[in-house]
Amino acid sequence: MKKTFLTMAILTMVLGASACSSKSSTDATTTAAETTTEAPQTTEAETTTEETEDEEVEEMSMTGVITGINSDILTVQGDDDDTEKKYDISKAEITREFPFAEGDQVEIVYPDGTDKDPIPAISLEVLESVIAENTDPSVIGSVTEVNDSTLTIKSDEDDESYTVRIANAYVVAKNGITPDKKATITYIGDLDDDAMATKIVMEDSYDTAEADLNAFIGKVAEVEEGSIVLISADDEYFTFVAEDIDFSQYSTGDTLQVYYTGTLTAKALTAEDVEKK
Repeated sequence: MKKTFLTMAILTMVLGASACSSKSSTDATTTAAETTTEAPQTTEAETTTEETEDEEVEEMSMTGVITGINSDILTVQGDDDDTEKKYDISKAEITREFPFAEGDQVEIVYPDGTDKDPIPAISLEVLESVIAENTDPSVIGSVTEVNDSTLTIKSDEDDESYTVRIANAYVVAKNGITPDKKATITYIGDLDDDAMATKIVMEDSYDTAEADLNAFIGKVAEVEEGSIVLISADDEYFTFVAEDIDFSQYSTGDTLQVYYTGTLTAKALTAEDVEKK
């Protein structure tokens, strides 16, 4: 009897050990299957794209003078070799304050080794502007105070207030100089130090032909053949010249409004027309 029980106990132990061994093997196999994944594959096309993006475009630069303007195509004569080349600026980063004009000095950055015509410009900066050289500075803002001799304007650009002398200014305004209205004031001198206004255009007259003209109002100080000198209210002298205007019809002390081209800071300005005030 004891032998029978002993045999059964041994058999039970053997069967239990076999079952545990089988379960451990199955678990290990399952875990291995779950944790095994495929490594991501990089295609040849993706590798090529990444390499292309990492490459930097070599850049070249040149300085020269604009000799031709045709929409987004500028013809520029180089300072170094005097040759003219065309540049496409349609996608370029442009730095300028005034519209392009023939005669502008510019610096152009473009891709090195490009064989395109016109050459695609990466960036362009106007170093010297013909328009700027022949245009007096201006300030845009709201008129806050005005009297017979001065005007105060609050600038839109920096929110500061500036007072300018207006006794000799050419005024373009449908309803006169009105406080709390927008205006563009062209001036000479230091805006922070009592500059002289040369032209005042109120917002209601921005779209008029008169707003595009330049004029100076002053008293005749001297008349010569082909030229006339006007004096401002603050005893500043301005010389105007013209071959087709008869200045001899005016006398010292007359108040004239002379239309001109250029900037009042020039030694002599070209007179286009004269009106007696």
